[in-house]
Amino acid sequence: MEKSEQTIVIKRVKKYAAGHHGGSWKIAFADFALALMAFFLVLWLIESTTELEKMVIAGYFSDPRSLASAGDGGTPYVLNLQGRPLTLPNQGLNLALVQEDREQAVESSDELENVEYIELARLRETELLQSLQGQLEEVIAGNQEFEWFSDSLSMEVTEDGLSIQIIDRDNRPLFASGSEQMQPYALEVLWAMANVLEDIPNKISIYGHTDSVPFGSDFAQYTNWELSADRANAARRALVEGGLSFQQFAQIIGMGSSLPLLPDDPQDASNRRIVIMVLNQMAERRIMEGTMASELDGGAPPEDAVPEDLPEIF
Repeated sequence: MEKSEQTIVIKRVKKYAAGHHGGSWKIAFADFALALMAFFLVLWLIESTTELEKMVIAGYFSDPRSLASAGDGGTPYVLNLQGRPLTLPNQGLNLALVQEDREQAVESSDELENVEYIELARLRETELLQSLQGQLEEVIAGNQEFEWFSDSLSMEVTEDGLSIQIIDRDNRPLFASGSEQMQPYALEVLWAMANVLEDIPNKISIYGHTDSVPFGSDFAQYTNWELSADRANAARRALVEGGLSFQQFAQIIGMGSSLPLLPDDPQDASNRRIVIMVLNQMAERRIMEGTMASELDGGAPPEDAVPEDLPEIF
């Protein structure tokens, strides 16, 4: 019996010299360089932003929905259920930083005299005032007792700040007839507005207006001028009762009937109104510096404003 032959298989491994490994390492290195550049770009942006802007960014990433719901997609003011701005522990923003941010902008603009920087600061403050307007509208709309007030309230961000105009109505007067006594329902509205206004650093001016119906005779000691000033002061007292500090007011002015809302119908009830102006930085400085300059330097006209040949007065 013959032995079965066993097949022997010999495998030979071919060896090659070291060659080309491909370009995968270049892709990895490019990704690393891009990430490194993005990292340094983030560091540069953080260094160039103010504390307020950092808090706004932090607030967005903590709760993007609350910021986006305000309408501008990046407002630092966030409402809670009571309509008051939340502070840093709740949403990543401390409203005291708003004042610090304004001071930094003004200081830098004075130092650099950069027109673009000043314009950027103005736009930033306009956004803050628009956010404030949204909060006030939310407070009014969120209270069913203030439904009557929707027809009496007008708010607009102007060149000088946020103008809050509260208009008198025949069926819902703000004050008792011929008096500075504010109606209870009007007081409640101003108290609610004060809860929002007390958290901002802006100065506030209040203007009182009446219609052109004469109050008293021409020689009376109490006229529309006194009445409008007293009503403006009554609005100030209501805001103070609601939480505002007396230091937050810049001007309390009685306008009488000199600036009617309806010039074609100066006796209309809509001309009786209170205007609360939340001043922006530029308007505040203009009022304060202009008033101080006129009080200290006097109001003498420039020399070229006086004609050389004056007519004789007999």
